[in-house]
This record gives sequence, structure tokens and C-alpha cells, in this order.
Amino acid sequence: MELKNKTIVVTGAAMGIGEACAALLKENGARVIIADVDEKAGRETAQRLGCDFFKTDISDENDLIALRDHIVSEYGSLDILVNNAARQTEKNFFDFTVKDFANDINVNLIGTFAAIRTLCEIMKPGSTILNMLSVHYEQPRLNKYAYDASKAGIAMLTKEAALVLAEKGITVNAISYGAVRTPMNRDWIEHPEHMEQAKEKIPLRWVGEPEEIASFVRSILTEFSERATGSVFTIDGGRRLR
Repeated sequence: MELKNKTIVVTGAAMGIGEACAALLKENGARVIIADVDEKAGRETAQRLGCDFFKTDISDENDLIALRDHIVSEYGSLDILVNNAARQTEKNFFDFTVKDFANDINVNLIGTFAAIRTLCEIMKPGSTILNMLSVHYEQPRLNKYAYDASKAGIAMLTKEAALVLAEKGITVNAISYGAVRTPMNRDWIEHPEHMEQAKEKIPLRWVGEPEEIASFVRSILTEFSERATGSVFTIDGGRRLR
């Protein structure tokens, strides 16, 4: 797929991987809309990158409807949706409340479904959706139960959405990545001993930068999105092997 002049929404793009994706897609000539609940950071990022910004809580269907209407008014239709927005709670299992679990699921899984369901209505044949996963959608770990469960749910949602949206000529894929230096991971990336422990679990000892993940996103969109659907592309340095 050619990115030039394509209209793209990247959710959760005020910072981190989403910001890197927005920047690279904009550099490739796309019209990028940053959809983020953090209005201050989102507007600052959008202004710096030359992107559009629309305040959006993806767990709020009314926000998504407003975003859809904005896209129709300003751009006519949507070509690419990158579902990147997510939140993560870290607690011991017995301290993890039902509310904690629901908060993460509402944004990550329900929000991804809602974004697909709402925005696919303004996507034409040849459009594509890319969902952001994590290696932990299939590899268990401790203390991040809702985040990991939500990513497992998004993996299945990717396949099921791919089935139904094929009828509209829309492809749906996902990218699963491993350890990345993002604000969400500052609890370990800022500590040398924790960083070393993370690398020991990765055969290639690779901890990615947001810009590297953005490069993989661009590759999937440009090289594979027209023929692949329901696929999970894994870029994790071999983390899933241990």
C-alpha cells in the first residue's frame, strides 16, 4: 500500500510507540490523525509533527463517533487505523482488584473493538487495520494480568474482524513486539539491573526503540496489508521462545 495522501488514525499517539508511528507515517506523506485521551501531550505532539489531533477516549463510544464524524468532515474517509492506545496496571495478583482489571480491559480490548466497529464504517475496500499486541498475548508473566489478557483478546479479535471485514475488502492484522523503551516500561528500562534481567530473557538481547517498531509498522502497511489478513507479525528478538 502506498502511504502518500492516505488518511491514517493512530490511537494513543501522544507518546511512545504511537508517537513514533505517527511521525514516520507523516514523513511518508500520510495525513495522520493522533487520537489520544491526553489532550495536552497529544496536541503538543501533533503540533510538533504537523499532524491533526482529536481528543479521544477509545473506551467511550461517543468519543469514537465524534472522531468518525470529524474524519468524514475533514477527509471524507479513513484508509488506515492503527490501534495502539493501551493502559497497563501492575500489581500482585491478590491486590489486583476487579476494578483494576476492568479498567485495563475497557481501554485495551473493548476500546480496540469499539474503534474497529465504529471506524470501519468509513473505510473503503483496500483499507487496512493494524492492532498492536505484545509478546505477552501468548506468554504469561506475573503482575500485569489485565494487560496481557487484553492483548490475548485482541489477537483473537484481529482474526475475527479479519473474517467479517474481508467482505468489505478491509484487511486486519496485528504486530506483536517484545521489550521496547517506552514510558509505559520506565519501571525497568531506567534501572540497569532490571534491563539486564530483561535482556537475559531475549535470545537476541534486543530491546527495541519506538522508532524501530514504527519501521516494522510501516513495512506491514506498505508490503503486506493488501494480501495478508488475520495475521500476527512477531518482532520480539526471540522473547517468545523463553
